[in-house]
Amino acid sequence: KVFQNMYFSIFSVLLLIGVTQGLVTSVVLLRSKHNVRSNRFLALAIITLCFLTAKRFWFTSGLWDTPYIRYFPNAGEVVIAPLIYFFLVFLLHSNLKFTRKHALHFLPFALFQLYAFVVYFYTLQTQNLVTKDVIANSFYFNLIKDIEDYLGIVSTIVYITFGYKSLRAYRTWLNNATADSAYPDFNWLWRLFTFAFILGVFLSVNHFLNLAFDFNSKYRFHWDAFNIYMAFVIYYLGFVAYKQSHVEIAINQTHDVTPKIATIANEEIQQTAQRLENEMVNKKLFLNPTLSLKEVAQLLEVNQRTLSQVINQHFQKSFRELINHYRVEEVKAKLNDENLAKHSILGIALDCGFNSEASFYRIFKKATRMSPSQYKNHQANQ
Repeated sequence: KVFQNMYFSIFSVLLLIGVTQGLVTSVVLLRSKHNVRSNRFLALAIITLCFLTAKRFWFTSGLWDTPYIRYFPNAGEVVIAPLIYFFLVFLLHSNLKFTRKHALHFLPFALFQLYAFVVYFYTLQTQNLVTKDVIANSFYFNLIKDIEDYLGIVSTIVYITFGYKSLRAYRTWLNNATADSAYPDFNWLWRLFTFAFILGVFLSVNHFLNLAFDFNSKYRFHWDAFNIYMAFVIYYLGFVAYKQSHVEIAINQTHDVTPKIATIANEEIQQTAQRLENEMVNKKLFLNPTLSLKEVAQLLEVNQRTLSQVINQHFQKSFRELINHYRVEEVKAKLNDENLAKHSILGIALDCGFNSEASFYRIFKKATRMSPSQYKNHQANQ
């Protein structure tokens, strides 16, 4: 009886594929030994997205008219944003502990989910769909679901804002405090939050259309488009996140490395910049793969903030960009050295201070607009 009214369309098949892929990816993430704690939040976020997509699948395939599916408890709208946010937080702060204060972020979901279970079990008393609807309405089901949807929109806006701030703080720390190329720049996370922002806008527009023009009673294409986009986000989340290499990041000093503009005499800027150049050229500090701003500041006997500002103003680069500039120039010099012709490109890169193959190729190509092998061949043909 569960499947007697079930039918498939191209749209429902696409949703089913997205849900299946998402659930498989979630299992893989939960079993992965990389970024274990953060991946738990990501896996739960993907599972939640799958259940929300499945809700639309129930409608399009006719399963919503099945007694045991009707009013199936699902309050995922208010939990996706905090799950993705905490995925980011624990990815960037591997030494952080999940506390009761963190758990409060999931209280709205717990309350809405409890309410959904109550409605579901009370409606299980009958197999008649009309009676089920009457029972659900006695619990103000439609009103509560509307509140849940609007709270989900607010939640998305709030947590995306928090996420952007955390990611921006990490990027500030990355650019101004360390030249360790093993640390990822997480460009894909910027795209993730952009996709999440679009998801929130999409959801807001759909609800606005319903409130202003009663769209839901006349059309469904706007929700079909929303769910296809959500299926795409599920695929992106799982595929890209699993590809990320394991890296332990324990940042607890982000607020201490943000450059603050202060008045520094031009003479001091020039002197500090000259001393920094001398150390780079003569001692080749950049060969240290884990070189940090703190180490250089101690060597030059200057304040970290002062050194960071000098680098920003004089060289028009961040600390990380400056060190990688010297590393790329060293790689270029060695690629042009005939005595090192038999050395591998990666071996040369590692000798020049890079400690991540992927980062080296990306940084080198950005600086020269050529891959290392293309650069080497170009120089040989000149």
